[in-house]
Amino acid sequence: MSTNSLQFTAISGANNEDAVCYILEIDDTKILLDCGSFEDYPSETLAQLQRVARQVDAVLLSHPDAAHVGAYPLAYSKYGMSCPAYATQAVGMMGRLCMLDVAKSLKAREDFTLFDEKDVNQAFDNITPLQYSQPMTLSGKHSGIVVTAYSAGHTIGGSIWTISNGAEVVLYAMDFNYVKEELLNKGSLLEGNLGQVNPRLMRPTLLITDAYNALYKLPTRKRRVEWFLNSVANAVKRGGNVLIPVDSSARVLEIAHVLNEWWPQERSRKDKYTLYLLGRCAKKMISFAQSLTAWMADGIGELASKDSKPFDLRHIVVVQSIEDLEKRMNGSGRRGRAKRAVVLASLEGMSMSFSQDLFVRWAAERRNAIILPQRGPPGSLTRDLFSRWWDRTQKKESRGAASAASGVAAAVDLVELKRFFGTEIGVTLRRRIPLEGTELENWLAQERRRKEQEAAREAMLQRNRMMLDADNMSSDSDSDDESPMEMGMRSMRDIDTLALSEIDLEMERLRSGQSYDLLVKDRGRVRGLDAQNQSYCMFPFQEKIRRFDDYGEMYDLEQFMEDVEIDESTNLAQDTMDRDYDSDDDDSKKDARPTKPIKEEMRVHLNCLLGFVDMEGRADGTSASSILVQIMPKRVVIVHGTASSTQTLAEYCRDPQVPVTKEIYTPGIGETLNVSSGFNAYKLKLTDALFKQVCMREVGKGNMLGFVSGRIRFTQEDEIPVLDIDSAGLESAWQAPTMVGDSKLSSLRVALEARGISAHFDSEGTLVCDGKVAIRRKKDRFPAAQTSALVVSAPAVAATAGIQILGTPSPEYYTIRAIVYEHFVQI
Repeated sequence: MSTNSLQFTAISGANNEDAVCYILEIDDTKILLDCGSFEDYPSETLAQLQRVARQVDAVLLSHPDAAHVGAYPLAYSKYGMSCPAYATQAVGMMGRLCMLDVAKSLKAREDFTLFDEKDVNQAFDNITPLQYSQPMTLSGKHSGIVVTAYSAGHTIGGSIWTISNGAEVVLYAMDFNYVKEELLNKGSLLEGNLGQVNPRLMRPTLLITDAYNALYKLPTRKRRVEWFLNSVANAVKRGGNVLIPVDSSARVLEIAHVLNEWWPQERSRKDKYTLYLLGRCAKKMISFAQSLTAWMADGIGELASKDSKPFDLRHIVVVQSIEDLEKRMNGSGRRGRAKRAVVLASLEGMSMSFSQDLFVRWAAERRNAIILPQRGPPGSLTRDLFSRWWDRTQKKESRGAASAASGVAAAVDLVELKRFFGTEIGVTLRRRIPLEGTELENWLAQERRRKEQEAAREAMLQRNRMMLDADNMSSDSDSDDESPMEMGMRSMRDIDTLALSEIDLEMERLRSGQSYDLLVKDRGRVRGLDAQNQSYCMFPFQEKIRRFDDYGEMYDLEQFMEDVEIDESTNLAQDTMDRDYDSDDDDSKKDARPTKPIKEEMRVHLNCLLGFVDMEGRADGTSASSILVQIMPKRVVIVHGTASSTQTLAEYCRDPQVPVTKEIYTPGIGETLNVSSGFNAYKLKLTDALFKQVCMREVGKGNMLGFVSGRIRFTQEDEIPVLDIDSAGLESAWQAPTMVGDSKLSSLRVALEARGISAHFDSEGTLVCDGKVAIRRKKDRFPAAQTSALVVSAPAVAATAGIQILGTPSPEYYTIRAIVYEHFVQI
């Protein structure tokens, strides 16, 4: 017997809206639930992550954005978190692009050393890709734990997780969406069109969920999409540029798809404006998305024609640098006329990258507009702009224009309420500038010294390799039995283990002028008892020894191979497109000129239009609360929300009128909760002889249930007790029959009506059949009537619950009772 221990610790994202990162401990197994961090990479959060990184046994990643995967490359490459990681295929691919974009953006503005692009690729190569509803058993000593990913909506491949260990089931549901979108299907929490929770996700031992939208009640998605497109259309009519800050690989797919389908509906808009997607990994993002149509909504792959690929954003021009964007805007119109632009620019926080650059350039122009589809990370420029917009909106509503109950996506006109004339916003601009003057000369001198040292070291390595090669060839007669290939491999092993440690020291002596001669071993061996190896000072020259085998002289084929230049003019356009997808971004094509980072504080005048329409793809507070009640968890941990939103959701659950558990936890950062259920788990091994006697019945879909009776015995060979046949008590063993199955009266009503028996519910919830027989839930007290009653036990209800069949014995009574018997499985 063992009691499962269950503990939860919040590393980041508790009682605040920071990136999410949590530790779930099941017995001696530590599972990291997401590993997020925004681009500021706070030292306190990283310190907590570093302390536990080497102790983590598995990592589960939910969404492909920085809030969920932002710190994973750092933890894998620098903190030693080399344990297995699990995510859906789409999260792995798009999360890689997200972190590549972040790494390149940080590298372009400062001396960023936490991780680089190589670390990102190595970290995401470590991820085991999963499909939805695919159970994955952890390896090694954690083989009793099974993790399964289900669709969460919100992002492509986004997941909610179930972690099972015996009787303990943990449901980790963060940032889910129950509404189908243009590009993404709805999450798996609700199934069908009736709004019922998926039975596979009901009644978990522990539910871990977020309160990000607990304070907001959003309009329908259809209305929000209309407002978003109307906002863009109104901004375009004013003749200015439109900036829409987006992420690099998550919600940008849905927003770009919506705009791409809407853009060609008006010809004048196409003639005067161009729709751009600006990001350092934008081409790769589209290429990856075209290979992930199986993770999108039904029918996306079928929209492709013979001349286009799935998810072909034919009305969006993809650019990967500000220079390319400006060049196209200045000369892409008809007859060389400049065009205005609607730009989807990364990143969504506008604290760095292209979105910040465009904000600095366009914010002061009155005709331009900035439309926010997301609130952005806390402390970012986007969050600052959203707060200003929200405060202005609430002031207008308080004067009677609208009701504040409509939530963050209130129907506010873009022109009337979103002007901020005279407002100045402080922006910290970090960028790199080319070195000039003395700094450039010092850098060039340092670079020359570095290349000289590398060349000298390579020459010394080659010389020592040749010397050891020659010594091995003429060492003694015993080596004649070795083949030339074996001798070469042995010499390489010798140079790796002996000479490499001496190369740098000897090279430094030569460069410093302390020695000009090299001691070379004497190859003329003197045979005899007094034979000694002699060395002479000689010029560092070693004659190459030619090697022969049974077929003649051995030579390297690479020395005779010529570099052939490929005429790219003969390549097909499709091959060129594929190379563009596989090539690096435009930053790698620039001149590798030496640069230095600078920091500049700027005051930007906000004269443009400012708007916000919620396109985040999350369930609002009302819907999330309703779904939480239907899930019926035994314990709830609420994280990832402001202190007020977390407290609001917790108070809602603690309301006596709300039929949900009252074990509600709202942990703080670094706080460890003991959320164990206290269940006792028994592990027994059944013998083959006993298992053959068990009569198994199918219950539900894929579940087998049977009654077993035996005697437990303990052996020294087996660590787990063995349940064997009880020969002594076999004759007296008897078990009263038990009915198992779906105990819902509504299901019974369907079964009865299918057999031609009319059934309806009365005002008290009793199922009345043909006006003669009543079926109801078992109560603690029964009426003392002279009626026949049958109690059917069901594990899905409370211990005192069941089903009663009440009625006068008659043919109709026995017919209805037989149908009820057939509805259940007798064990």
